[in-house]
Amino acid sequence: MYLRSWVLIWALAAPGGAMAAELAPRTQNGIVYLSGGVGEDEQQAMQAARADYPVRLTFSTKGSGEYRADVALTILDRSGAVLATLVSPGPLCYLKLAPGSYRIVASVHGKELSQALVVQPLSARELYFYWDPE
Repeated sequence: MYLRSWVLIWALAAPGGAMAAELAPRTQNGIVYLSGGVGEDEQQAMQAARADYPVRLTFSTKGSGEYRADVALTILDRSGAVLATLVSPGPLCYLKLAPGSYRIVASVHGKELSQALVVQPLSARELYFYWDPE
């Protein structure tokens, strides 16, 4: 995490906004996502984009509320087929999922949490994943 913090500080200070490239939306198997939220600038950028993403995930630690980064995610459809696998470099991950039923599996240091999700047309869902302190 120390190295990641140093890289983030360098990206913030770099001319040309290396930060902007890190927060660019990405697509995997037709699923558009945006992830980040490390540092105040990224949190503000994520906040500004939240209305464009109907599914919003937040990762943190039980009790302290300390944010979690580098969370491995697997998005499954109703039948259990894997739609996408990705790593969220920050504690926030926003997804554009079509209406339907899904399961989101989030993993940090081999500890998995899973939540079912039903996406309705024209509505937003927020899921919170809380891991026990290490």
